[in-house]
Amino acid sequence: MRARLNGFDLVDKEKIFQAGPYQNGGRHFGGHMEFDDKGYLYLSTGERGHRPNAQSLSNHSGKILRLNDDGSVPDDNPFVNENSVKPEIFTYGNRNPQGMAVHPVTGKIWTHEHGPMGGDEINIVESGANFGWPEVTYGKNYDGTIITDVTSREDVADPLHYWTPSIAPCGMEFVTSDLFPAWDGNLLIGSLKFRYVARLELDGEKVVKEEKLIENLGRIRSILQGPDGLIYISLESPGLVVRLIPEL
Repeated sequence: MRARLNGFDLVDKEKIFQAGPYQNGGRHFGGHMEFDDKGYLYLSTGERGHRPNAQSLSNHSGKILRLNDDGSVPDDNPFVNENSVKPEIFTYGNRNPQGMAVHPVTGKIWTHEHGPMGGDEINIVESGANFGWPEVTYGKNYDGTIITDVTSREDVADPLHYWTPSIAPCGMEFVTSDLFPAWDGNLLIGSLKFRYVARLELDGEKVVKEEKLIENLGRIRSILQGPDGLIYISLESPGLVVRLIPEL
């Protein structure tokens, strides 16, 4: 939905896109949105608990979608001229992408997504990329049985980073604030399962160090750097918003 904020009211509300088809399942919704520096809107969708959705180009589930800000399809989307393919699709083979952020230097869209038992991933969105789910994964079924022995394939984009065991990532933000100079360019990712924030130090597109922050305060849902340069984190169980400030 697109709308204007008028004080504390949303006005001129307009539904500009709806992913389809509707499916029961009760899980794997995805649902994060970001604009890139060219004004395109990226929207993540989970495969809704139906694994074959992720590899099918005839539905919107298990994908990263790319739209104009009015809901129309950009002319250079990778599958825009293919019959029986949803033209909004930008990447596929995604399981449940819940985090998304724009790299402050390269402008690329970074995402993270939930694996099953193991295989949570960080990925960089590229036009037409297949991220492999469920044919390529580091994860297993929750009962310990094998989904696939394939963890890499030539036609599949390898994850930039993955976690085994799963941390259930949620929330994602690059640090650019002058208030945290030692963290400049670091990536913050929340863990629903283990209730901490992971601070990832990067060397280009490689994770070289990981540190746990604010452990055991609650399940991390969202992380944002505010206009004041401080870091705001929303928690589930308990429902709180906490703020990180520099040490004095």
